[in-house]
Formats: sequence, C-alpha cells, structure tokens
Amino acid sequence: MLQKQGGLLPMKLRRFIDLQAIKTSMGDIYSTKNDEAKGRLISLGSALVAAFYNVFITGIFYTGFLSMYGISITGVGIVTFIPYIASCFSIFSSFILERIKKRKWVLLGAKVYFYGMYIVATTLMPQFVTDPDARLVWFVVILFLAYSVYALFSPGLTAWFYRFYPEENNRRTRYIVLNQIFSSVMSSVILLLSGILTDAVAGSPFQETLILILRYVAFALVLVDVGMQACAKEYPYPPSPKLKLRHVFTLPFKYRKFLFCMLMMFAWNFIANLNNGLWNFHLLNHLHFSYTLLNFVSVLYTIVLLCTNTVWQRILRRYGWIKTFGLALLFFIPTEFYMFVMNPGNAWLYLPMCFIQHLMNVGLNFSYSNILYMNLPEENSTAHIAFNTIGCNLFAFLGMMVGTFVSSLTGDNTFVFLGMDMYSVQFTTLLRALFMTALGYIMVRYWRAFTRDRDVKEIDEQEKIRKKIKEQLHAAPVRWRYHLPWHKNKQA
Repeated sequence: MLQKQGGLLPMKLRRFIDLQAIKTSMGDIYSTKNDEAKGRLISLGSALVAAFYNVFITGIFYTGFLSMYGISITGVGIVTFIPYIASCFSIFSSFILERIKKRKWVLLGAKVYFYGMYIVATTLMPQFVTDPDARLVWFVVILFLAYSVYALFSPGLTAWFYRFYPEENNRRTRYIVLNQIFSSVMSSVILLLSGILTDAVAGSPFQETLILILRYVAFALVLVDVGMQACAKEYPYPPSPKLKLRHVFTLPFKYRKFLFCMLMMFAWNFIANLNNGLWNFHLLNHLHFSYTLLNFVSVLYTIVLLCTNTVWQRILRRYGWIKTFGLALLFFIPTEFYMFVMNPGNAWLYLPMCFIQHLMNVGLNFSYSNILYMNLPEENSTAHIAFNTIGCNLFAFLGMMVGTFVSSLTGDNTFVFLGMDMYSVQFTTLLRALFMTALGYIMVRYWRAFTRDRDVKEIDEQEKIRKKIKEQLHAAPVRWRYHLPWHKNKQA
C-alpha cells in the first residue's frame, strides 16, 4: 500500500522528480521499433559514454593536466583558444562532404583521429619534451592539427544525427531534456568519484599518474562511442546545388530568422568564453579550491536539473526557446558580480551563488540546445551548420583572446582594488555581466524576431487561452457573492 502511495521516493521529492513521466517519455522517444527511434537511442547511449570520457579530458582535469606540466595561466588561455582558430577550416566542410554520398565511416574515422591526437598525442608528448615553453609550442601544434582536420568533418556528424530529432515541438523538448538529464547524471557521478580519488592522492606522485591513466581510459571509451554511432542508420542526404565558397557566408543571409539565431549564438559564445579555462585555473591555483569541491559544484547541477527540469519545460512551453534563454540570462547576472569580488574572506558564498547559477543554467542549456535547429533550412544544411561552426568558434576565440588579455595584465600577481587584493582574471566576470545584460534584454524584448512563425502562433494562442481563463476566474467571485445568504439579507 505504501508502495502505491509513495513509491520509492518521498512525496516531497516526487513533486519535483516525476519518474512516471520520465518513463513514459522514454518509451515514446527511445526504442528499437524503427530506425528513427533506434537512432535516438544510439544518440542517448553515445551522449552517456561521451559524458563519461569528457570528465577526464575537459574542465578541471584538463586544467590540472596542463598545470602539472608547467603551463601558466596565460599558457592555458593560449592552448584553450587554439580550437577556435582551427575551426576556420570548417569553411571547406560542405565542399568535401557534399561529394561523399555515404559519409558514415569517413566521419567516424575523423572522430577517432581527433581524439587520438587530442588525448593520446598530448599525453605522450610531455614525456619526451621537458622544457615548459617547448611543451606549450607542441601542445599548440598537436591541438591545431587535431582540430583543423576534425573541423572539416564534424558538421557532417551534426547533419547525420539531426535526422533523428523529433519534428513535433513537445517531443523534441522532451528528447533534448532527457538527453541532458541522463548525460548530466552520468558525468556527475564519474566526476564526483574521480575528484575524491584525485584529492585522496593530492600532493603525491600518484596524482599525476592517476590523471594520465584517466586520459587513456577516456580514449578507450571514445572507441566504444564510435562503435555505438556506427550502428545508427545513415539516411540519404537531400540533393544540394553545387556550392561555391562564398555560399557558406551568403546563404544564411537569405533566412532572416536563422541569421538572427546565429548572431545570438555568436554573442553567447563570446560571453561564455571570456574566462573559459581561466576560471578553473583561478579557483585551483589562486583560491586553492580542492578538486572535490569543484566536482561537487558540478554534481550540484545534476541535482538542480533533476528537481527543476519540469518547471523549465513549462517555462519553455509558455515563453518559447528565445525568451526563456533571455530570462534565465537576466537572473544569472547578479552571481557574476559576486564572482567579481570573491576572495578567501567571502568564499563561503561560492556554493549558494553556484546553486543560483545552476538553476539558471538549466534553462540556458535547455533553450540554447535547440536554437541552431529551430530555423535551420533543410537545403544546404551542411553549409549552414558550417557557417554556425565558424561563427561560434570565431566569437569564442575572440572571447578567449579578450579574457586571456585581461587575465595576463597581472597574471598570478594580485593588485589592490576597492580595498581588496584581486587578480585581473576576476575582471572577466564583470565583462560577462555587462554583456549578459545587453543580450538578455534583446532576447526578452525582441524574442518574436528570432522565433519561427509556427511557435509564435502557438505561444500567442496559449497566452490568449491563459488570459481568458484568468479573466473568468477573476470575474467568478463577483457573481458568486450574490448567492451568499448574508448578502441577500443585506440587500433586503
């Protein structure tokens, strides 16, 4: 009886985590009954494995890997923006891929090459090169070769798996939400366990050995990921007219709303990368935060995601993808001002601020994940995706350049500002707050200019229904009061 009433979860928790709804959504979206549902199931499995191995090769583990070979905060910035320079080669992607009708094995081969260079080559190189400056040069060369080749083929992977996205808006939302939930749970569990293990051997030679072992484990998981993706069906690609190089930059201008969405994505990539990589370095080396603490903060996102995803889905249905993004962005801004003035004396506020950031990040991630596809033209989709890739990476590179320049003003040295000892990297959070304010206002004020017409019509109809119900509820008590006995006596 208790099982039926309360289930395995407490009633208060069940209000936030609706397991039955998740189960129903999974059965509707993931299955082996047809090629599209099977493709979505493979995509989910691939996302889970990728969430596993990305823990060991990105974020604080990547920053820690670079730090243990003597790379400074400026060097971390240089290494981090190399991918954005190499992404310019994606301009040639459509010309290569349009000539290959069956691309599956070429795309997967490019993926193996990329991670072989990104993980194996960069892990082996420091064993042969001992000078920190020479290591920095080799890191730059290896990463440039990895990203420049992969930039030619990665848009093809996006176009291949985009065919499995549900067409209907509500099902697409659930598909995106479920993928993010399961990926986040996977990465959080691995991140927390690996962080505890890394901190347990902190200060000993075993810490560096453990980080290297985890990188090799990551490459083995990449091969598993590639094997899973190879099982997905590759649909014939729609025929496209012969393209010229300039078409990559001119075709998007024929689709106004798609172009607006691209400009929004470019702006966000600039903002998000103002302190990408640099902030983790600051927390680890300047404020001396532990791996366990930073990993716990990452795990906290998963908890917030599980507890609030249904709320954000309702917000998405009411306001749409663009306005939801803008609202989340505006509420995110105050936390950036705290990060600007954070020091060891007020570091206890770090966790509460991160909780607020995670709360807003759920909405940001949900809404951002569909902006590329919302107005993506079916014809010449590879060229449009290449335009998106080039623009996002160039603006991310610009953000990294600005952030690296700001952080290099004092580097690892402090200076006094407003009576506090500060590092120049902290000013990147102030820049983020200012740019977020402008972008958030535009998204909330002019969301219709970005949203596809079908979604605008649906949101307007729902708002009319909501307004009508509200008016009826507001008017109802006025009518009801004349049926109350004491009111009749008063009239008499």
